[in-house]
Amino acid sequence: MLSNAFYYIFFSSTLLVYGIGMDSITVIGDNPRHILLDFIKMLFIVTATSCLTYLTSSNFLFKINLMELYPFIATLFFIVISGMIESVVRITARSTSAEYSVPLLSIIIAVNESHSVAECVLNSCFCVIAYFICVPIVYSFKNSIERTFPSHDFHNLGLIIASIAILILVLYVGDVSWIRNFY
Repeated sequence: MLSNAFYYIFFSSTLLVYGIGMDSITVIGDNPRHILLDFIKMLFIVTATSCLTYLTSSNFLFKINLMELYPFIATLFFIVISGMIESVVRITARSTSAEYSVPLLSIIIAVNESHSVAECVLNSCFCVIAYFICVPIVYSFKNSIERTFPSHDFHNLGLIIASIAILILVLYVGDVSWIRNFY
């Protein structure tokens, strides 16, 4: 379990390796005040949806040889659960912030790469945690870029994405497994 946590949070972060949530993390980095509410909401949605999707796909779709349909089943469960959670959050917290790409794609990755329900739920939660770990990093990139370029006409999104790309290169420069093929 600990190896899966390190793998999905740091080594194979869904944001850094797959690019899942690259567009939305720059928006969340603008105003990180409601980040805890978004984190709890996304964890609950991902936990419930990944559990239902894995159970449905392993107990029903696998037996009738239709495992190719699990992303569709995941999307259906996600729409229902996310709609219910979003309505509860709107009523109780009076705030709305719906993020769909990160949790849905984290669920699909977790269902695809797991062997049990517990592993599926944990892997999907680790993907969400990896996404929210990157939020302060992007926020610091954004603040440092805005301090160096005070012009309001200049859009900083390109520099933020370039900074994330440099971060990816720095983190994965030690992965030299491609060199082994030459020797």
